[in-house]
Amino acid sequence: RESARASQPPRTRFRALRLAMPYTFPTPWQPPQDPGQAFRESCTMQAIVSGVVGGGAGMVLGVVLTPFNSTLQAETEHLPLREQMRRGVREMGMQSRSWGKNLLVIGAVFSASECFVEKSRGRTDRWNSIFGGCLTGGVLAASAGPQAMGIGCAGFAAFSAAIDAMGFGHFD
Repeated sequence: RESARASQPPRTRFRALRLAMPYTFPTPWQPPQDPGQAFRESCTMQAIVSGVVGGGAGMVLGVVLTPFNSTLQAETEHLPLREQMRRGVREMGMQSRSWGKNLLVIGAVFSASECFVEKSRGRTDRWNSIFGGCLTGGVLAASAGPQAMGIGCAGFAAFSAAIDAMGFGHFD
C-alpha cells in the first residue's frame, strides 16, 4: 500500500483554486503605476537630489558669507585693486567649495537615513526625521569617537525635532 502511494502524485485539496491562480507569485511590493513615483520613492534618488540641492545651497552660502569672516582686508590694503579682487574671488571659491561639500554630505546622509528609517518602520511620521537625524549626527561624527557620535546624534535629532515642530518638515 505504501509503494502505491509513493508512485502517485500527491493530491491537492485546492486543485480548482490552483488552476484559477496566475502563474506569478503575489508579492507585497507592487510596481508603481506612475513612472515618476519610483523616482520619488527611491532612497538613492532622494539622497542624490538632496545632496545636489544641499551642495548648491552651500555654494551660495559660501559666496554670501565669505565677506563676513574674511581676513583679507587687513592683508590686501596695500595691494592693487586687481590683486585684491583676485584674492577675494579665490577666497570666495574656497569658502563656497567648503560649504557646498559640507551641506552636500549632510543633505545626502540625512535624506538617505530618513528614507531608510521610514521604509524599515513602514510609517510616515515625525519620528522618522528624528531617527534619521540621530543616524546622520552619528555618521558624521564617527571619526571623532563614540562620545562625539552620541553628541552628534542628540544634536541632529533635536534639530530635526525642532524643524518638525515648527512645521518645516513636511510640505503638504
